[in-house]
Amino acid sequence: MSSKVALIKGDNRRENILKALHLIHSQIEPKISGKDVIVKPNCLQAGVPLSCTHVDALRGVMEYISDIPHESVVLAECCKDSEQFESYKKLAYDSLVNEYKIFLTELQSDDYWAEMKLLSKYGPEVNVRVSRMMVNSECRISVAVAKTHDTVIMTGSWKNMMGSLALEDKVKMHGCNSHSERVLTSEIAILPQNLVRLAKIVPPHIAVIDGYIGMEGNGPVSGNEKSLGIAIASIDFVAADAVCAKAMGFEPMDISYLNYGHQVDLGIADLRDIEILGDSLDDVIKDFTPHKSYSTLKEWRKLAPAIPG
Repeated sequence: MSSKVALIKGDNRRENILKALHLIHSQIEPKISGKDVIVKPNCLQAGVPLSCTHVDALRGVMEYISDIPHESVVLAECCKDSEQFESYKKLAYDSLVNEYKIFLTELQSDDYWAEMKLLSKYGPEVNVRVSRMMVNSECRISVAVAKTHDTVIMTGSWKNMMGSLALEDKVKMHGCNSHSERVLTSEIAILPQNLVRLAKIVPPHIAVIDGYIGMEGNGPVSGNEKSLGIAIASIDFVAADAVCAKAMGFEPMDISYLNYGHQVDLGIADLRDIEILGDSLDDVIKDFTPHKSYSTLKEWRKLAPAIPG
């Protein structure tokens, strides 16, 4: 069994996204048609635009959705200071309201939460709040940025769904209660396992990754600009992230959470079982400088060798 991933290289961010989605139209259309759609950008740190989903990437997604009969489209995220509309304004997301039939919502002000359990370095599992709107959504579209990461090497469409959690609960994905308690060796073991748990609750139905301009180095916030010029789309979010990882110069099965996702059948991370449509993966690869802790991040197999349940 294989998964299809659309890969487009070009000099226009919006067009890249649009072309990638059209390449897998037959798979995507049924997931959108007649549905209430949630578009999930990454804009946790609006003060660092490079770390956030670009508005033109969202335009590509919205232009595609506009041609498919659907019930509604909501852009939903949980931003750093619970001032989402200010974050949306900083990133020009509010301009989408007039351009397309899309609503903006604030997950952090939504007190209608579901609960899920996460692993903790302190032993007992902990309860965290996850947006019931996200949990109940018929169609979740993750629109992410290709970035290096300080714990799991790289991040794409899958980890973007952490924005479904209540703001103060996000750090618990790392196995601790506050950022001051973070310890890299325990995070390497716990975060990928908690990402598997999260994906069982709020997996993206459609994965879109904007790699037009990515982030290398000390991502996911403090890295540097890296021009890649690609867009990726798939209904298999693991496969989409795997292709993104390879485009960034990393081996997908060496990324902890992608390896786990493949093992527990959340999706496919083995490139041999991924059919790439559009441009050749070999033609787009650009090695990203990894996070400064890369040598430690690669030790995840020693720290968490077991397949998470």
